[in-house]
Amino acid sequence: MSFFKRVVRSAIIAPFLVASAHAVTLDWDAVAWTAGTLTHSYDIDPANAGNDVTVTVSGNTSQLQPGLVSPNPQTPAITTALEGGLSPVQKSLEVAIDLANQSQAIVVTVNFSAGYTHGVQNVSFTIFDVDFANSGGNTFQDQIRSIQAVAADGVTLVAPTITVGSDVSLTGSGLNQLATGIATNTDTGATSGNGNVTISFGATAITSFTFTYGSGSGTAADPTYQHIGVHDIAFTPVPEINPAWSAVGSCLIAAVLILRHSAKFRK
Repeated sequence: MSFFKRVVRSAIIAPFLVASAHAVTLDWDAVAWTAGTLTHSYDIDPANAGNDVTVTVSGNTSQLQPGLVSPNPQTPAITTALEGGLSPVQKSLEVAIDLANQSQAIVVTVNFSAGYTHGVQNVSFTIFDVDFANSGGNTFQDQIRSIQAVAADGVTLVAPTITVGSDVSLTGSGLNQLATGIATNTDTGATSGNGNVTISFGATAITSFTFTYGSGSGTAADPTYQHIGVHDIAFTPVPEINPAWSAVGSCLIAAVLILRHSAKFRK
């Protein structure tokens, strides 16, 4: 490779080597949530000033219920009531509801800081205890739907990749995927992971994601008490290009082109 080509290549690549990607996790074992409140923001990334993630619960919030495990906090609340098959047990954000009908639902939205100017990628999380009951006075069918993210351009919708446990049915495709409980799942113990729904958005840069939690049509028109747990949310900020290095790279390219042109002119 010629000297000129090596210099140009180095000048182009250098800005991209300035910042490296670093993984960040909203770990429910390490943060607090005031039971029953509907939104919280967290500063969990030392590399980004201010709050990095905001979690908001909206929709038919008057149907939110307390957790079943003592001290029975009003949800949303951070609890260990739902284990997702993990050992040792980890905390999750529990959301419990008693809907008046199948059209009601709760919406969970996660927004990432505007300080991540190029968005975040490798976003993934798991929802615990998506299941079904239609006996003994329990008539509900957990359903996760309208699962989507907003791309870094602020407009494009991004579909998730979803994997489910044996107590969950995954139907549809793209932005129309449904994760629906099809069997009764234990809240705790090794088999509690059978109700897990793991959602990821891969390498696509996004600024937020959302999903809707309600009851499917497989049970009574007036569903009974049901709950899920949203486990830790992992993501990687898209690295920024240092503007100073970018300017240096541009100057180097310009200088090399001038030198090359001058060399040709002298021949």
